[in-house]
Amino acid sequence: MLQRTIEEQDLHFKWHRTRNRAMTPRRLLRESDELLYWVEECMVREMRIVPGWLVSRLTVVLRHAHPDLPGRLGRERRPDQVMEIIYDAQAALMDQACRSRGPAEVIPLFARARQRQLREAVSVT
Repeated sequence: MLQRTIEEQDLHFKWHRTRNRAMTPRRLLRESDELLYWVEECMVREMRIVPGWLVSRLTVVLRHAHPDLPGRLGRERRPDQVMEIIYDAQAALMDQACRSRGPAEVIPLFARARQRQLREAVSVT
């Protein structure tokens, strides 16, 4: 019995870890916001090129946003040009985020009261 509980917990933790690591459009938007912050820091510090560690993270986000964006980045590493590409990636990710979420399920409030009103309306007529 105890072994079964441990196995169920392990399965739950494994599912939870993979769900948290999934690259959803919203998570990619958060990542792009952070990357945009670092590119802005490069501009404030008057750096001529974006650091390599930032470009590698940026490439992952661009690849998920749109297949053409990594090609547009190419060897371009000037902060102002990289920032424009991030803006385009954010626009694509916003569109994906809106499409990935379906309409919310409507929760009927006061369902019993509504049913009672309908029964009373039927009995009156």
